[in-house]
This record gives sequence, structure tokens and C-alpha cells, in this order.
Amino acid sequence: MAKNISKASAKSSSRKVKKPASSPLVRSAFEVLEHGLWHFLRSDTTTDMKFALLHVDQSIELFLKERVRISGHSIYKNPKETISIWGAYEILEKEVGCKFPEKPNLELLHEERNNIQHKYSNPNADDAAFHVENAMKFIQRFAQDELGLVLADFIPSDFLLKVLP
Repeated sequence: MAKNISKASAKSSSRKVKKPASSPLVRSAFEVLEHGLWHFLRSDTTTDMKFALLHVDQSIELFLKERVRISGHSIYKNPKETISIWGAYEILEKEVGCKFPEKPNLELLHEERNNIQHKYSNPNADDAAFHVENAMKFIQRFAQDELGLVLADFIPSDFLLKVLP
């Protein structure tokens, strides 16, 4: 028995100190962002541009919801439905005091997402580049300023070098 305890002690003492766990919203936001960037950088087909914009917009919504959550507000409208991206903006602007100078461009991206999702839109590479560039500028600023996160800790550097100025 003592032998088992000493093995456990040795095992635990050799472990590295862990950083605090990221919330599921943050992890998911970075996962879909990375996948969207993968599509954006992979090719300029309408299919890849479509998935790039869907995923990048989804990541923005998840980042906004995380900021709502950490401010002490619920992300739920009711037990089965979370707030929309518009609901997140409203809470963050009116109750938390966040500013969104990028909002006009983010609104265009979200409208394009809605067109893709609900109207079978097929964005071209130029439109996708416009949206991804603006989204990445926002995500970089918002993640740092509002969530205390650095993109390079979550997104491959080769992706970032290609999509950030």
C-alpha cells in the first residue's frame, strides 16, 4: 500500500502546473475560428468561403457570449435557448459598457452568414477576404481587451500570419 502512495506522490509532484481551464465557450470559439480559417486559407472555392464565414461569425458570437457570461449576465433567454448575437451586443453595450467600433463590419458579416445559412448564398473569395480580415481585427482586439486572451496562444501562427496585418 505504501508503495502505491509513493508512486502517486511521485506522479503528482512531476506534473506541471496547469493554467486555469478555459470555459467551454472560449474553447469552442477558438475551435470554430481555427476551422473557419482553415477553410479560408485552403482554397478560394465558394464552398470553402461559405464555411469560413459561417465559422468565423459563429466564433464571434461565442466570444461575445463569453464576455456576457463573465460579466455576470446569463446567456440564456429561457431554459432551452441562448441569447442571439444581437442580444449579446445589447447586454454588452447597455449593461457592461463595451464599445464596438467594428460593429458595422461585424453586422455585414452576420448578414452574410444569414444569407449563407438561410438563402443558399455562395460568397466569393473577395467578399470572404473582406469579412475575415475585419473579423480577425475585431477578434484580436476583443479577445485581448475584454477576455485577456492572446490569439497566438490558441490559433496556429501560420494562420495568423496570413490573416492579420
